[in-house]
Amino acid sequence: MLKKGICLLFLMLCFVFCRAQTTRTDRSVSAIYSGGKLIAERQSDSLYYYLVNFNAPSRIASKKFRLLKRVSYNSYILSSAQKINAGENMVAIAPANMLWKADDGLAKLSTDHPNSTKLITLVLNRTGENSVATIRQTAEIVSATGNMLTVKLPLKQLATILKNPNIIFAGLVRKAHTELAIDNIDLGVNSISAIAGNYPGINGSGINVSLKEDNYDETDIDLMGRSFTAVPASPNISGHANIMATLIGGNGNSYIKGLGAAPAVRYTSSDFARLSPDSTPYFKNFNISVQNHSYGVGIENFYGIEAAAYDAQLYAQDTLVHVFSSGNIGTTTSNTGLYNGIANVANLSGTFKQAKNIIVVGGTGRTNIPEALSSAGPAYDGRVKPEFVAEGEDGTSGAAALASGAIALLQQAYKKQYHKLPSGALLKSALINAADDIGTPAVDFKTGYGKLNALEALRILTDGRFKSGSVSNNGQTSYQITVPANCDLLKISLTWIDAPATLNAPSALVNDLDLRVSTPSGQTLLPWVLSIYPAVDSLTKPATRQRDTLNNTEQVTLQNPEAGVYTITVSGNRVTTNAQAFYITYTARLANTFEWTFPSANGQLFAGDDNYLHWQSSYNTVTGQLSVSYNHGLSWQPLANVNLADGFYKWPSPDVFTQAIFKIAINGQEYVGKEFSISKPLTLNVGFNCTDGTLLHWNPQPGTTGYTIYSIKDNILQSLTTTPDTTVIIPATMQTSKYFAVSAQGNGFNGIKSYTIDATTQGVGCYIKTLLADVTADKKIVLSLSVGSVVNLKDITWEKLTGPDKYTVIGSTPIAANGFPYQFTDPAPKKGINYYRAKLVTTDGKIIYSDKASAILLQTDQFTIYPNPVTTQLNILSGELKEYELKLYDAMGILRFSKTFNGLQNNIPVSVIPGIYICTIGLKGAILYKTKIIKL
Repeated sequence: MLKKGICLLFLMLCFVFCRAQTTRTDRSVSAIYSGGKLIAERQSDSLYYYLVNFNAPSRIASKKFRLLKRVSYNSYILSSAQKINAGENMVAIAPANMLWKADDGLAKLSTDHPNSTKLITLVLNRTGENSVATIRQTAEIVSATGNMLTVKLPLKQLATILKNPNIIFAGLVRKAHTELAIDNIDLGVNSISAIAGNYPGINGSGINVSLKEDNYDETDIDLMGRSFTAVPASPNISGHANIMATLIGGNGNSYIKGLGAAPAVRYTSSDFARLSPDSTPYFKNFNISVQNHSYGVGIENFYGIEAAAYDAQLYAQDTLVHVFSSGNIGTTTSNTGLYNGIANVANLSGTFKQAKNIIVVGGTGRTNIPEALSSAGPAYDGRVKPEFVAEGEDGTSGAAALASGAIALLQQAYKKQYHKLPSGALLKSALINAADDIGTPAVDFKTGYGKLNALEALRILTDGRFKSGSVSNNGQTSYQITVPANCDLLKISLTWIDAPATLNAPSALVNDLDLRVSTPSGQTLLPWVLSIYPAVDSLTKPATRQRDTLNNTEQVTLQNPEAGVYTITVSGNRVTTNAQAFYITYTARLANTFEWTFPSANGQLFAGDDNYLHWQSSYNTVTGQLSVSYNHGLSWQPLANVNLADGFYKWPSPDVFTQAIFKIAINGQEYVGKEFSISKPLTLNVGFNCTDGTLLHWNPQPGTTGYTIYSIKDNILQSLTTTPDTTVIIPATMQTSKYFAVSAQGNGFNGIKSYTIDATTQGVGCYIKTLLADVTADKKIVLSLSVGSVVNLKDITWEKLTGPDKYTVIGSTPIAANGFPYQFTDPAPKKGINYYRAKLVTTDGKIIYSDKASAILLQTDQFTIYPNPVTTQLNILSGELKEYELKLYDAMGILRFSKTFNGLQNNIPVSVIPGIYICTIGLKGAILYKTKIIKL
């Protein structure tokens, strides 16, 4: 049955890739360039192309042919300078047509929908300029950049155009879309907030970050003052981009949840309408060391144009880091590639995420359970993707952004200590070495090497727990490290920036390095390797120790390692360049340790809400006793027995305003955390916003000693003043911006700040919010005045316009303690339109006038109709509540529209063709009103 299945699959592949006769080309060079540099090349000379089904892919080894593309687990497209026949390891062989040059999605689309026309990118070799005229005969050329042409092509012509020997690759033009943002960020999950607690100077300062997607709002108060322009940004400003920028480095001006991972980074934006990498000078000239990519284009399982270009760029500039979200289609099944038809695997959203030198980040929730929607690996060739996961409860966009922010912190810390930027390979090695294993042990295709632990990654760099070196083909380099006694885990990770592979390469790895570790007792440990066979039970198997021939990241771990000297050896199994540089990071974790990571010193938790506590523990003991103190540790209240291995506890905090400390007791050893505060954010309101000052007020917080008012100065929310009251007037001379926030003060601490408000957009001017004038059913006019505050307000006078620029007092209203709307009824409204205003007088004699308000009091059977001309709706004011009838007649006297109405204010949609109409309003057949209406 297995052989029958293989034969059926081979026949299906033949339908796409085979033709009646062998295909041959006489061109000698195929290449792809990016930024003027060669990034992939395929030599050929009078080549024949075949689709071959191998009996054992692991035993493919021949100098007679070259593997060009893998189309199933056993089947490859290969080229040969001579005709070949089935050999010992070949089950079947057939001539191949040139559809193998197309990416999998395009090849499938051309057979499923041959009559459709699509935009396609054609990659030409270095002699391709001479073939443009030939291509123009078949396809409409839309644009040309370097050796790439974008063409509009009927798909039924695809196989024909790919016969052109100057075309080496064809791919669909796709449009990027953003991937969902997380709703409720918790920096404690990824140990990011612990960096601020342990390394207060590490905040992203001096690091420039680029966001490739739509543009963000540079005036956002969490981002303001830190943007620079490097290339034309997208004309579209999106909320998604704002959230990503805030997660990377928001400074918390708006609210506590507006604080990102690296609040001092500088930003720039690049349009993701261009899927290929931005130019290398863009990054170098503007000192950009991290670029975030929180977008996708759908499942793509091949090594395409962008994958090769990103690998090439990082190979040439190894201090640059590209971070991609894995995608939000983790429950979608791929219909192309090696793993097509297998649910929940190999669904990374874009070929650019198949690159090996980038970092791909998946999503996990607060409770360390991988999100189902987070796209999983393996990569198209079986490599581990994503490298790790980060907290991203509703999508991987936020997970990638947090990882980008964490990388900015690592770069700053390394630069501070070593006076240069670190290699991206070193950062990747540190990140996977520090990651907390949360999925299948060691490594898996859903969570990679584990969950982001930014604090431990930073410690690897600052502690100097890394080695660098290079190795040539068949050469090796060794290092020794000493593991102390009483360790529970040893982790050693190898990473290198690999040369780009050829387009559509069966395997992306070019230079193959091997890691092995020798223990003090002489045992040899190989890296953890996953099965890549295309079946669910195979792809979900735990990793085993083997030589890794696919990945440019390798990791060895050992539980409870013996103390002594370990030898780490890196050998060059296949190195096509002179030498391959690499980095090794290592961690020897002591047993029976515990560390609080959140809340950190002076941290803030929400009162009366669910808060997550976080820690790191290496205890073998299952549980610890959690307690809390509200009196600086003088007494303790037991909370729960917590599972230490979870690393978190969901705590429903009491509705209190106080400081607190947590403690965990484990086997008689107590671990006391840092003191933090518990509070609720206040709600800040504007009482008035006058030219000489602004009145702010809020509800009282029980237990407070006063309040701190904040305003933005130099783009940072800073303390402006304090007050013991719940109302404060900020004089204009004291104001540093239009933005304000407030927090309650306790004994030695401040509570959570309120949302920061813009005092000019709260609907309150100088005391006055609104003045409205309304006609009642009994034909009276009622005035309603809403004010923001009554502080320092003496009285309210009602005035009516009685002549040109002449107002007459018609009444007054005393000031009440609360600010409810004040009302007054005009005792003698006139027929027609009436105008009013309110006059406010403060205790110091200042006079404030409202805007003018108006109301129309019509006589019996009197009407006002507007607008005229009318587009879609007529508004009719009536002096009586009667059953009137509106009619519209055209120029020929034919009735075209009729509608009854019976209100004082009527809104009537008008559905007639444009023109001039006679309008009448009648009652019981008698015409009371007649006018001319123009319909646009």
